[in-house]
Parts: sequence; structure tokens; C-alpha cells
Amino acid sequence: MSGFLTELLASASLFLRQPLESFCDVETNHTDAVHQDRLVTLRGEYVSVLRVNGLRTMCSRADVEAVAEQQRIELQGLLEGTGHVIEGWYISDPDQARVAVDLLALNGCEQISRMMNADFHDIINERRLRWPQVMRWEDACYILWTRPAVLTREEKKQVAAERKEQVKAWPKAGSGQRFTLRSELMAGRHDAFVARVQDSMSNLGISTTLLRADESITLARETLYRETAGSGWKPTLVGDPVMPRLPDDEKQSKKTENLLWPSLRDQIFNADAENQGGQLVTVGDYTYAPVDMLLGPEDPRPFSELLNTLGRKRLPWRSSMILEGGGKAAFAIKETGATMLGMFPGNKDITRAFQAIKRMRETENHNSVRMRMTASTWAPVGEDKLLRRRAADLSQGLESWGGCKTTRVPGDPLEAAMGSVPVLSLGSTATPALAPLGDAMGMMPWMRSASPFPQGSILFRKPDGGIWPFDPTGGGVREHIADIIVAPPGSGKTVLGNTILLGLLLSSAAMGNNGVKLPLLAKLDIGHASLGFIEMVRNALGPDRAHEAIFVEMQMAPGFEVNIFDLQVGLEYPLPLEEVAIDNFVSLLATPLDGQPFEGMDQLVGDVIAEAYRQCTGVAGGNPKHYREGIEPLVDEAIHRLGLQLPHHAAAEGDLDSADPTWWRDVVTALIAAGEHRLAGIAQRHAVPVLQDLIAAARAPEIFNRYSKIVLPTHETLIDAFERYIMAAIKKYPTLSEPTQLDLGDARIIVLDLARVAPQGSESANRQTALMYMLGRYLIGRNFFLHPEYADLPVMPDNVREYHRSRFTEMKETIKRLDLEEWHRPKEAPQVDKQAIRDVREGRKHNVQLSFISQRSGDFSADLVGQSTARWILKCGDEREANEMIENFKLTPASAYVVRNRLPGPGRNGAPFFVVMNAAEGKYEQLLVNVLGPIELWAFSSTPNDTALRSRLFARMPSSRALRCLAIVFPGGSAEKELARRKALAMKSSFLQDEQAQQGVMDALVDEILSGQGIAGGLYERLEAMDEQQRAAA
Repeated sequence: MSGFLTELLASASLFLRQPLESFCDVETNHTDAVHQDRLVTLRGEYVSVLRVNGLRTMCSRADVEAVAEQQRIELQGLLEGTGHVIEGWYISDPDQARVAVDLLALNGCEQISRMMNADFHDIINERRLRWPQVMRWEDACYILWTRPAVLTREEKKQVAAERKEQVKAWPKAGSGQRFTLRSELMAGRHDAFVARVQDSMSNLGISTTLLRADESITLARETLYRETAGSGWKPTLVGDPVMPRLPDDEKQSKKTENLLWPSLRDQIFNADAENQGGQLVTVGDYTYAPVDMLLGPEDPRPFSELLNTLGRKRLPWRSSMILEGGGKAAFAIKETGATMLGMFPGNKDITRAFQAIKRMRETENHNSVRMRMTASTWAPVGEDKLLRRRAADLSQGLESWGGCKTTRVPGDPLEAAMGSVPVLSLGSTATPALAPLGDAMGMMPWMRSASPFPQGSILFRKPDGGIWPFDPTGGGVREHIADIIVAPPGSGKTVLGNTILLGLLLSSAAMGNNGVKLPLLAKLDIGHASLGFIEMVRNALGPDRAHEAIFVEMQMAPGFEVNIFDLQVGLEYPLPLEEVAIDNFVSLLATPLDGQPFEGMDQLVGDVIAEAYRQCTGVAGGNPKHYREGIEPLVDEAIHRLGLQLPHHAAAEGDLDSADPTWWRDVVTALIAAGEHRLAGIAQRHAVPVLQDLIAAARAPEIFNRYSKIVLPTHETLIDAFERYIMAAIKKYPTLSEPTQLDLGDARIIVLDLARVAPQGSESANRQTALMYMLGRYLIGRNFFLHPEYADLPVMPDNVREYHRSRFTEMKETIKRLDLEEWHRPKEAPQVDKQAIRDVREGRKHNVQLSFISQRSGDFSADLVGQSTARWILKCGDEREANEMIENFKLTPASAYVVRNRLPGPGRNGAPFFVVMNAAEGKYEQLLVNVLGPIELWAFSSTPNDTALRSRLFARMPSSRALRCLAIVFPGGSAEKELARRKALAMKSSFLQDEQAQQGVMDALVDEILSGQGIAGGLYERLEAMDEQQRAAA
């Protein structure tokens, strides 16, 4: 009897909606292997939540109207009757940004940093402080409801019979989840509805994600209790493992319901609600102020305009807009009333409104729907003054959105606030409006900037303050990464490039089958712009591992020799892609400065290179290189230490210097057999061809007979011209014609600075620069393009096959990135472009990311642009460059407007950029902002004065401390304005020349920072406080 009475009272309270639990209609889930989204209410309704990530591309106002119209056409058939409901739900919470930043990015970055035994504490903490100040967490969903009204009378009978059978088959659920409310017939109708909506949105370029049932319940609970957001709570649903309950009461403990899944109401609600007068209600740790739409807008506007208005105020708020059928019947009744009252002058406007809707329905087949919208804002308990101000801002924002009318006195504030909580029930205290479906769809929360990545190690900011996750690994949606980054000098492109590199370093790219290691990152640059990035990484790694990140200033000097003909250890011939790179390099050497190659030169180059390698082997007619002690002391020591017995060979005919020679190739083989592969690689540098060997190879009878008859316009044979160019290269570039001496060791992050060897200003200088780019790319990226299948090629000797298979497998599985800065410098050389395009095409197969960075879109060939998978634009310069960029990148009108008008360059709130990116769902076009903290800005800066100041401080103190000092003294990330101010004063007061003044103010500024005086006053006290905080955190 008591159990019956309890259930009766519970049902009565549910009907009267008194306790907080009474606002939860969701009863259980109905999921299977295919459909993980379905929830069922106590009335037999089915509910699914479709997360609306937003638009993949930029839209103009006309585009927005077109998308809304297409949604109307696609979906109006679903909303003819009362069987389906679409609820557009949105939430924005700047106070939740800290939690979101951690969950989306920084927790993962910290974990990777710990696993690598690297200390990126300063950077991660700075992001944790900086990003929440300018970003806000947001979410948007379509909550899709299917009511039993969708069924025919006969189908309703079938559902009733189906449920009756389930009740008989299962034990009584009692206070647990009533899973017998499920119906396969209703589920089928609901699934078709959900699929129709999702497909419609996808076809219109709107990215969506269908949430699982447990994710939907979690979303509802975290919305209801804001203090639980990000807690990791999950509900227990039908099908989940559940621990039996054992109540103290013996009678209750014997009930079968204790073995079943507990009620969702018991799981969701952990604190009751309390009304605070007629406008506020407290739920948990927050007090809420609901705002209802009293009258719909006079001029319906896109939801994005409301976002922008409220986003600027950093206001926490949420809203629910319910669109349901039944508008046709309601229209008929109200039209009759309006006609009857139309004789009164005050009702003429109402009559005209109904006539307008009637015309839309008759001429354009527009449906009308019942539309209700309610919103809420909140503040911590006790902050009523703040909350009322926020409620006023929310009300004003809504009323400015096309002329809506709102009310802050809904009657029952709890019921009004619960109207903007998703999933739990379908209700609203707002006054229903009769709206054309096209207008209503335009007001729904789908016009946001979508990201293809659910999370990532980098977070960009949307213009409205939202968070845009970016996963530099590709996140499974960018299988092929080839970036083009373009902007005039000083627009932030180097900073963006280094941001991506650091993001890759702190991402899952560091995780492989052989443990957590630094990813393989390489960069060709002109100047010291990336020195700060390398120093940051070296500091994080500590002194014992600093060698894993190096900055190399390439020079034409002893110790910097690099031989393009180097091979993988143990091989006598290059791998296919290595052969292509060598061919391109030698072809460039043998091409006139006007860039037009001689007829037949490409074929000659290929044959000569093959012959040069052949002559370095022990085949008949070959002339292997002779081993001489004293050339490589480490190799000599290993031979003696290991007691290696090296073979001797008969001297070649005419070789008077070596009567009983040993070949370097023998040394390589012996060291490989002893397991000394690194030393074998050093020995092999002397066993392969160098540039001089090409001359002898070109004179080989077979090649000479084939090409000597070709006479060029210069009246010399092709072979003579080839020899002339090779001899000139040997004389001009001595470091290219000797065995390799530049050893990058075990470095995994390499920046190669070509400033000293890449001149500009003449055709000869441009040629040298192109050669250095190709040589640099080969030096730092040669091992990037390795694949396990190459271990089975005929050129692979048996004694190293398995060794290289293991190496190549690890290399293939490791994410690698190669950045090439200042791409305008080598652009005139077709061989460089040819090599770049080949690298891009092979990048996906070899798991290699590539990035080409330059100042103008015209610096990239049409083929390279066509092969690229993302174009990052930070600024467009003048109108001519804007037109060229729009044409070269095939931008849409909406994107072209952004490029012309919304990329002012770096500012106080970050560096805006526009990106066009290919991803799994399709093309993404987004305007975003790169926001960094001062330490990162100082580490990544490429501004000449800032890099000079940074370099001087690096020379006087540890680089990590120097970056922290600069970040404290100049938190904006630049000292340009202060240096300019001081320089102007110095020139005015002492009549110094420009360079003298610049030198003087730079020295004075460095001295002030070192002493903690002047502009740096209090610097060391703040540093000590930061150190103390870090020690406390540790």
C-alpha cells in the first residue's frame, strides 16, 4: 500500500511540476550498435541531440538567407504536423573558458610534456592565463523531438501492444528507468527524422555531430548545474554495467528494481531550486535570470548578429528556440479573429501581417510554425546585483536583434529557467509566435564558425570570441597536409608558423610505437627569426637533451661541407626519391642563369649520376674510394677497438699510390657487421661520389658516345657544357664538392639558417640561393621520405635490409614537418618548384607535412597552389595583391571580402588570419585570430629590432630567463614602440646618426633590463614571485 501511495504522490507532483525533478521528462535510452543517440521520455517521445558545429565556409548576408531558405525547403515537410519538433539550443559561457581550454588543449599538452620529460610549464601556464581572457566557451545543438502524434491511429495501437508485451517480459522497474517505454516503430520514425535533418545540414555546408545518449544527458546536467561543467560525470543508462543496490529496509532490498538501472532523475539532480522573488531562481551554486521573447522580431536577423552583440559583453547566457508544427491550424483560427477585429483601426497592422503570411504560403509555399524562445543568464549565488545587470544586457541584446520584445517577469522563474535547459523536457514560458519557417530557420543557432577538429594542441579565437580548436597532426580529418602561408613582412606569418611547430611538438605527434619522442621538425629560414623557438625548446629539454633541438647557421666554410650524393648507410645506390632530389640539384647546377636548360641535359644528368655511383662500387670498370687512416679518427679507433679484419684489393691499373688498397666500402661493410651503423654512416661519406666524380662519369665511353654529338648554340658539345658548369660549381661552392662534415647528430628539431649562403640581387645570387634551398631541404629532410616498402627494393643489400626496415617503419609512423620560409627567394628556379611539388605529392604516403611561407601569393606556382591543402592568409597588402590572391586561391565573394577588409595585421588582441583548409567533410573557410602570451610572442618574433634585443639578452643571461624578462617588461610581445621613442629622443638631443642612435638605445635598454632599473623597475621582484609560484605548483 505504501509503495502504491508513493508512486501516486510522485505522479501527482510530476504533473503539478513542483520539485526540480518534475522538469525532467526523459526516462531512459533506446540505443543499439547503430543508433547510440536515442532517448525516450515518459510520454513515449524520442529525443536526439545534434551538435551544430557551424558553417564550414564564410557566408555573406545573402548566403545566410539562401542557406536558411534551403533549410526551409528541406525541412518544412517535417513540420507540417505536430509529430516533430526542432529545438535550437545555444550556450555561451566566458567563465567556462578556463575549463574548456584545459579540456580541449592544455591538459593534453601537459601530459605530452611530462611524457617527454620536457618543461614547457611557462608556455602552458601563460596560455592558461591568456586564452580564457579573450575566449569564451560555447555550444549549439538542434534537439530533435519525435512525438507519438507522428503515428497513425493503427500504429499507436501497435505501439501500445508492443509496450504491453515488454511489460510482461521484464520485471517491474519500480523507481528505476522504465525501459519498457521503448518502441521500435517510434524509433524508426525518429531515426528517419534525425537522418533527414543531419543530411540536410551537411549538404548545406553545416557541420554537425550526433551526440550519444550519455553525452546528451551530461550536456543537460552540466547546463543545469554550471558548477559541474567539465567534471567528467556520466549517467548510467540501460545497457551499462550497474552495481546492485542494497537498501537497509529488508522488504525494499528484495525488489528486482535494485538490480536494474537507477532513475535518470535520481542521477541528474543533486540540488533543489529556490525561487528568489518573481525574476530569479537559484539552482546549485548559481542564480539564474530568465528572459522570454514576448514578441518576435519585426526584421528577422541571423543568429550570428545576436552572438556578436552579446559576445562583446562577455555575458554568460543560453537560449532555446522551439519550432513545432501546428502553425497551419493556429494560423486559420487567428486569421479569422484578425479579420473580425480588422474593422478597428488599431488592428490594421495585425490584419496586414496575417495577409503577408498568407501570401507567402500561397505564392511561395511557405509554412508557418509555432516559435517560442526563452533565454537565461546567471551569476554566482549572492551576486544579485551582477546578475540583474547581466539580465538587463541580455534583454537589451535580444531586443536589438531585429526588434524583438522581451519580458523578465515570466511568472514562474524556475519554469522559465528550465525552458533553456536542453533535453530534459520540451517546454517554455515564452509566448508562442506564428513565424514563417524560412524566417525562423534564419534565427536558429547554426551560423557559427565550425572547426573540423573536436580538440587540438592549439586554440585559435573566433572573431566573436569563441574557441576554434586546431590539431596540427591533422586529427584524422587532414590526411595530407601541405600548407601555404602568405602575408607581407610584419604580419605574423613566422609567428603563426612557429605556433604550429610548437603545437605539433606538444601534440600526439610525439607519441609513437617506440615511446614518446620529440617529433621530427625541420625548417629552412633566412635569418634568426626561429632562434627563439629553438632556444625555448632547448630550455624545456634541459642541458642533457639540448642537442635534440639545434639552430645551424649555414656557411661556405670548413666544417659545413654537405655532399648531395650521400646515401642511406650500407647502400651503393640512392633510393628512388633521393635519386629525384639529386637529379634536380645537379640539373640546377647545369642550367644557364636564364633558367632555360639545354636540350638533352636532363637525360645526361641522370645517366652521369648513375654512372658516378656505379664507378664507386666494386663492379668491373669501377674505381671504389680507397680507405686512408687518419681521415676519420672515430672510424679508425673503432676498427682497432673492434679488431676488424679489412680486405685488401689489387690496385687499379695506373694507381701507383695504393699497391694493396682497402676500400671505404669495405670499412662500411665491416662496421655494419659489427653493429656500428652510425660509424658506418660516417665512413660511407667517403665511399660515395662527390661533384668531381661527375666529370669522370661523363667521360665514360657509353655516355660520351651517346651525348658528345649534341652541339649546343654555344658551339660546344653537351658534355663540354656539363663539365664547364660542374667545374664552375666546384670552384664557387667548395663546401658542395667534399665529403660531408656537417653532422646534425641526433637532432630531431632543426632550423637551418641560410642567410649567409643565400644572397639576392642578381641572377647569380638567385641561383646560389636556389641551390642552397635544395641542399638544405636534402640535408634536413632526406630521411623524412622513407617507407618500409623501400627495404624490399633491389638497391637494398641483404646485410642492412632488416635494419632499414625497422628504421623506415619508425620513420613512416612518425609525423614529420618541413617548413620552407621566404619561398620567394628560390621561386625562379623550376627545379626547386619541381622538387617541392614532388615532396607534396609524396607527403601523404610518407606522413610528411610541408609548409611554404612567403610574402605574396604569386610566389607560389599554380601547381603548388593546386597541390596545397590549406592556404593561410594573414594580410594581403595593396589592392593589386588582394586581386591576385583572390584569383590565385579561387576565393568565394564572401572570403574575398574578408581578405580585403578584415585582415589588419597583428594587434593587441592577436594576429587575425584567414584560412582555407581541406578536411574530411569538405573545404573549410574561416576567419580566426592567433592569440599568444608574451613569452611565446618574444620567442617567435621575427621583427628585426625585437630579434636584436632578444639576441643581446640571450648572450647575457639564460635564454629562458631572458624571455621571461622581456615578457614582463614588454607584455605586448614587442619593444618596437619604446625603441622608436628612445631613438627619436637620442637623435634629437645629440644629433646622432640613425645607426648610432639605434645602437645606443638598444644598449641602454639591455642595461636597464639587466639591472632592473628604469623601464624594468621591479622586474626581479616579479621574477622571484613567478619562481615562487612555480615552486609551489611543483
